[in-house]
Amino acid sequence: MTRAGRNESRFSSRVPYIWFILPALLGYGILFVYPTIRAFYLSLFGWLGYGPIGEPIGLANFAELLQSGRFWRAALHSGQLFLFIFVFQNTVSLGLALMLNRRSRLTHVYRAIIFLPVIMSAVATGIIWILMLDPIIGIVNPVLRDIGLAGWQREWQSDQAWAMPTVMLVQAWQWNGMAVVLYLAGLQSVPEDLRQAALVDGAKRWQVFRDITFPMLAPAFTVVTVLSFILIFRAFDLIYVLSGPLGAPDGATLVIGVLIYGDAFGTSGFSAQTRMSYAMAEGVTLFLFLAGVAALLPPGRRAPSASVRKARQ
Repeated sequence: MTRAGRNESRFSSRVPYIWFILPALLGYGILFVYPTIRAFYLSLFGWLGYGPIGEPIGLANFAELLQSGRFWRAALHSGQLFLFIFVFQNTVSLGLALMLNRRSRLTHVYRAIIFLPVIMSAVATGIIWILMLDPIIGIVNPVLRDIGLAGWQREWQSDQAWAMPTVMLVQAWQWNGMAVVLYLAGLQSVPEDLRQAALVDGAKRWQVFRDITFPMLAPAFTVVTVLSFILIFRAFDLIYVLSGPLGAPDGATLVIGVLIYGDAFGTSGFSAQTRMSYAMAEGVTLFLFLAGVAALLPPGRRAPSASVRKARQ
């Protein structure tokens, strides 16, 4: 059989498999690829979101947003939120994963409790926290008073200094379960014999974690970091419920996701001015930024440390 004949035979044998993946490819193209390309195209216009698109204005929207104080303020808040979540997940979440990795009868119950906020609706989560933080009917201030921390009582959502930290804590509470589950999966892939060998050789538990466990958590660390980075910079629903379209109070909690929504659909009802093309330019800028950072992140593999190699020998 000639080379052309072999290639044709190989292609014909793969035709049935193509039919299986074709619906997914079509859905992906219609629901993601086409809207993305369309957003790139419309960002070059001055379209308000209704009526004729009009004449293209080039990169004017991008030039305006790069000079916008609101855009950079929202970007700064998103960056601060990510840094807080990053530190929280690599301390609290990792610590919880280490504790859950110790088998017990209630391990599955603990996992379900910790992961529950992740599967809850963001809108429901936001409403629950609004009620809990309310200075009149909420339970946070009375609990602080009862445990002797009355000086910490405040109007959490209207306090200029505490509004953003409050949003950070609520966001960390919601996404803590995701990091715990990913780190727990990584911990369960670490060979137990390596850790036991290191302990027999006289290593302390913190040395075992530093030289054996943590290096082998590199894939989980990369996944947690990338997912958190993308999810936090795209955060919208929970923060919108907590702070509204203007990032109350006075823009202190305004993040990029809420900013894009406000520019696209207005911030004060049906009579608000909409700037759909400008919002698309903001979304395209965010898309390119996230894609660039995700591409630059190192792969989730790491060479075993000297302790790991010694234990394996």
